[in-house]
Amino acid sequence: MKLKDFLKSLEIILPRPEGLPFVRDAKRLAYLQARARNRYRDGPVIGSDVGAKVRKLIDDHVISLGIDPKIPPVQLTDAEFEIQIGQASGSRAKASEMEHAIRSHIRKNLETDPVRFRKMSERLNDILNGFGQQWDQIIEQLQAIIDELRGEANAENDETPDIPEVYIPFLRTVLAASSTDHNITTDQLRALHDMTRVVVDRVIEEVGANRSLWSSFKMADQDNLRSEIFEIIFDAQIRGFGVDEAEALADQLMQQAKANDEKLRAS
Repeated sequence: MKLKDFLKSLEIILPRPEGLPFVRDAKRLAYLQARARNRYRDGPVIGSDVGAKVRKLIDDHVISLGIDPKIPPVQLTDAEFEIQIGQASGSRAKASEMEHAIRSHIRKNLETDPVRFRKMSERLNDILNGFGQQWDQIIEQLQAIIDELRGEANAENDETPDIPEVYIPFLRTVLAASSTDHNITTDQLRALHDMTRVVVDRVIEEVGANRSLWSSFKMADQDNLRSEIFEIIFDAQIRGFGVDEAEALADQLMQQAKANDEKLRAS
């Protein structure tokens, strides 16, 4: 924000000679901002609000140094990701690139599978806190997470059953909601699996019939679906799921259904 204020001021002054001594600073700071945006993947692009003169000045400079500000940062699932990682100067920079690619991926996908991605975030923090500055070991551990996130490796200790993939994120949420009781029986576990299937099947049916379900003018339909999900959970009579627990889980599953809308429609 301070950089944008600076560039807006420079836009007002240029091309008067009083502004020329600040051009070098504008170029340098814009380049640093572009590098940071590509590294941390959560910064805004410097847009037209800074003015046409200054924007062309800094765009030309940043592009000449190998960064096109109009191209979004490379994401973990992009084909160019490995190339970008390979260009990092040193193990510490490579580890940083990998860390922030993972964090960005987790942020963007957290609502689709909250249990999985929260565990991933905890695992990432454990690696960074546990290995100090042993960058080669950190890179090895981070690569394992990246392979898993990209579907190139299986998750460790993944206890989800052999069911269609679209059900699995919802099942994780249901199992997490019932995890306060560690003495769950095989029958109760089967009941949780069956309940999850019924809930997801109902959601798939609804999103297939209601193309604009998640729009603001479909709140009544959303409320009706949430009530149905609550009834499915409560009627399953699973130990530990009273009214409050069923209400909370219904809310979680509705949010998750919205985040997974595209996959649910394709199933």
